Amino acid sequence: MIIMFAKFRVSVLPLFFKLLILLVFLGSCKKTANDVQEQPEPTPVVFAYEVHCDFCSITYIDLNGESRTVKNNTGKWSFNILGKTPSNLKLSVVTTLPSYQSIQAYILKDGEVIYGDSGYNRAEIAYSTVNGNGTSSFGSYIPSTSTGGSNQNGGSSSSSSVCGAKNKSGGYCKRVVSGGGRCWQHR
Repeated sequence: MIIMFAKFRVSVLPLFFKLLILLVFLGSCKKTANDVQEQPEPTPVVFAYEVHCDFCSITYIDLNGESRTVKNNTGKWSFNILGKTPSNLKLSVVTTLPSYQSIQAYILKDGEVIYGDSGYNRAEIAYSTVNGNGTSSFGSYIPSTSTGGSNQNGGSSSSSSVCGAKNKSGGYCKRVVSGGGRCWQHR
């Protein structure tokens, strides 16, 4: 009987080790609900319009692609486009007083200026959210001369403009740049 027990012990022992190794292997590969990490949902991109002007009329394209107008705006105006962003953003700003006025018109993406500039008395901005490019036209200030009146309503495109880059304080750079674009500090 001892011989039989010894034979049984010897033959069962390798099988026991094989089962133990198999259980350890299967137990280590099993993922629990705590091990599975959910992927965070991507934060949606928020586009916005921002305008700084005194006594102006603002026309823009809203979330539904419809044209909206804000009349007699004074100071800073902004509009966030939440949800599905239209493929084309359009912004038009015209001053309501005949004297020259500065206009800053921008398109923002997640709070940062991605397109826009400064000019006088009028601004037209179109921006493609699909292609990431845009077009703009700003009025320029032409001082009156003694030989006769000149057009102060900005009948031509800007040959010089204000830098318009966002500062650390939240304002915008007001350096005049010949030929447009950014100033030496914000290039």
